[in-house]
Amino acid sequence: MKYSDAIASYATEPLAAAGNRGIRPAPKYKFSLVACARWEEKYICEWIDYHRSIGFDHVYLYSNDDCPDTIYDRIRPYTLGNDPFVTFRHYPIPGQQYQMYFHFLRNFSTETEWMMLLDIDEFLCIKPGNFLPAFMQNVASDVDGVHFNWCCYGNNGHQKRPDGHVLTNYTKRENGVTPYTKVLIRSKKIPYQEIYRISSSPIMHEYNSLDPNLNMINVLGEDMGQYYENFPDTPWKILNSDDRRQKMLSVAYVAHFTMKSDADFDLRVQRGTQGDYGSEKVWGTYSQDQRTAYHEMTNQVSDFYLHDYWTRQREAAWDFSIFPRCRWDNISQHKSATQISTAHAGTVEEDAARVLSGNICGKSQNHTALENDPWWTVDLGSLCRVHEMRLFNRLDGVPERVANFVLHGSVNAQKWFQIMRKNDGVLYGGADGFPFIWVDQDGIQARFLRITIPGRQTYLHFDQIQFFGKLAS
Repeated sequence: MKYSDAIASYATEPLAAAGNRGIRPAPKYKFSLVACARWEEKYICEWIDYHRSIGFDHVYLYSNDDCPDTIYDRIRPYTLGNDPFVTFRHYPIPGQQYQMYFHFLRNFSTETEWMMLLDIDEFLCIKPGNFLPAFMQNVASDVDGVHFNWCCYGNNGHQKRPDGHVLTNYTKRENGVTPYTKVLIRSKKIPYQEIYRISSSPIMHEYNSLDPNLNMINVLGEDMGQYYENFPDTPWKILNSDDRRQKMLSVAYVAHFTMKSDADFDLRVQRGTQGDYGSEKVWGTYSQDQRTAYHEMTNQVSDFYLHDYWTRQREAAWDFSIFPRCRWDNISQHKSATQISTAHAGTVEEDAARVLSGNICGKSQNHTALENDPWWTVDLGSLCRVHEMRLFNRLDGVPERVANFVLHGSVNAQKWFQIMRKNDGVLYGGADGFPFIWVDQDGIQARFLRITIPGRQTYLHFDQIQFFGKLAS
């Protein structure tokens, strides 16, 4: 399409439709986010990763930074490949939020079936499964959009922003949802011409004032057509009736991390108040009493739903670990040990201690002489609650020698009790990622632990031995 033809449709329809005789092409994505970012490089990757995890297919990210280098450096991996997750654009004129949104509507809105305008301090929260596609399966086909109410999270007592993740640093919120909403809307239902005509329209919150015929619902499935009339009195009346503030929290809402610290009142002003961000000036006028009151309001309730969800997502990294994660500390490394005898030079104590070095090599690091029921013992130094044992077998031959064993414990090295016995003859490895692992969630109280290889005229040898637990209370 020639530019002279394209520009003629700027105020009337998206570019892809204009170049296709008014017909919108089939969308590439189901659910997409559109965001404007300024000074958000510290949090942008968490925000992208989180929303990807709950089912969004694509993000259109507009940097409104003076220079895009820093944020682009963070999100560059998301923009690469044949099917990038992020479409990135830089809009260098500060404060032009409306123009960034309209650039998306003009150039990209036909690429996605559903779209949502969301800020980087906002996280869509869906219960119980936190998965948007599953939630939307329950939305009727004649619905044009879904409103998700805000719920503001507080600073958790931070005077300055701490390092780390938003979702794990902030677990306190206000006691219910509040009037403002964010909207997931069908892209083909966006009132494009009206948005162009009335550039002051609050499309980040609602569309019915531009098109009263839009069929909008809240997360409870209730009609939202008149919701924003006489704002905020009408919304408050609706929310304060029939326990809606709590009911919505149990279904879905936008977690809004407005103030990550007490210093944020000033940071929001410093970030810029030009253009569409002029309303940010109000935060700089807050007295200390007003700041305190705001913190009290937004830190009323402890809520770990997002914290726990994000913790589980991050812990999924352990799915790729060569060795499974252990919940307890290693309480045996570098502790004193002894054994029945040694086939190596040096003392039995020196030979026994080699398997507690923490250095895995795949070969036997200790080795008894030929014995009847050879044993090895470690002194943990104090009475401990032992929860886990890992045995690393040698991988250079004869792994069957220690396939069967007995584990005993003692509090005084005089009287011993059996903890567990393995006599199935099943081989296990070690450095290859398959050590033998025994776990007791309740824990066994002992200071001394002994491993015995049952049998006449046999050997005991290991690569490494590890015990995990904690000091006994």
